[in-house]
Amino acid sequence: MPRQQLQFLVVMAHPHDFMHVAGTCGVHTMLGDKVTWVSMTAGVMTHNERLADELSKPLGEQNPGIVNQEPNQYAKEKAVELRQVGTLFGVRDVRILNYSDKPFVVERQPECVDEIRSLILELRPHVVLTQSPFLRGPHGLNAGTPNDHTETGFATMEGKLLAQLPRYGEGVAPHVTPAAFFPGVYFDKQHWDFSVDVSSFGETLIEAESLYKTQAHTQEYARRRITATVGNTGIYSRVLYAEAFVRERAETVSEIGLSDYSLRKATESRESHIHVSGIG
Repeated sequence: MPRQQLQFLVVMAHPHDFMHVAGTCGVHTMLGDKVTWVSMTAGVMTHNERLADELSKPLGEQNPGIVNQEPNQYAKEKAVELRQVGTLFGVRDVRILNYSDKPFVVERQPECVDEIRSLILELRPHVVLTQSPFLRGPHGLNAGTPNDHTETGFATMEGKLLAQLPRYGEGVAPHVTPAAFFPGVYFDKQHWDFSVDVSSFGETLIEAESLYKTQAHTQEYARRRITATVGNTGIYSRVLYAEAFVRERAETVSEIGLSDYSLRKATESRESHIHVSGIG
């Protein structure tokens, strides 16, 4: 039986947040699946390292071109970066919405929920990837205040719920998204449900990370960052590079199945594991 092609909808708060799932998206576009990236904000207030550094200098030493740059010009630069990154992973449908960041609060911009609902009704995805809507504080306690990431996750899950409900006079069929997943970076490892082997995209992830020039990323920094994050998940997952995920809810299956990775784990030698995962 041929594999069903899937439609993915990935909703993140800022342009750089897609790096948490970029390798997985690359895996699925290679399989022929369709992936749409939606950034809720242009990230104008996020990671503007150049501006922060210039404003830290004495007034007479500041670069006027950076200090007086219009926010929309900075937003255009970030948009170019995001589309370049998307192209590396086969993602051609990249959309940037016009909501404000820092803070991105749903109660101040409630229309964002309905816009996500509209996107879901347009794309009718099989899978939604978005940020964790759960507030977590020290020691895993529910604490702290909402931020751009949690608010984006909440708005996406609310839009997903509303897309399931019919509306009088609209004439649009509702849509139930079969599954939603949150990147594992927002959770402790013991809460991860699974990880995706993205080893074949290791160098691509490094190249993508280095494209975020507006955030002062360099090739050297990009390699360190990917090694420390995606590489660390890879060590935990017994591969070179991996991206972890948490399910929205438990799924029903017809039978218990084991991946090739799980079966191999039971038979491979300890030495083989060390060399495959790059430890030592």
